[in-house]
Amino acid sequence: MIPPDSEIYEVEQRIALRRSQLARHTREAGTRAMQGLASPWALGAAGLLGFLAASAMAKREQKPPHPERRKEDHTKAAKATGLAGMLIPVVMWVVRAQWGSPVAAAHALLEKMKRGKAAASPRGDALRDTRRLARP
Repeated sequence: MIPPDSEIYEVEQRIALRRSQLARHTREAGTRAMQGLASPWALGAAGLLGFLAASAMAKREQKPPHPERRKEDHTKAAKATGLAGMLIPVVMWVVRAQWGSPVAAAHALLEKMKRGKAAASPRGDALRDTRRLARP
């Protein structure tokens, strides 16, 4: 019969050997897989598969949920949206250059509107004031 200490030692040696073999086999399998995936044939096949999938998705005919005559309206709206998207940064640049911020521009516009109303009707305000004063 084998003494327990030597038996434990043998089992530990076999476990250590199998762990090292497993690690080595794992590394080898990983490098083989990477070499296989990085080969020109595999890359070409993946590219071809991608093109086939994209063309299959693109060939599906999608019918619009509305009549064809409205298609023109959508293109006009898209053009207007694109134009607005290009003009908004220019307008904001001008606003910031002129007034410093959009809030300051709004305050300046409100001041201008108040001055415009006051200058447009001084006679009407004066007549109202004299009528109030003239009544007992």
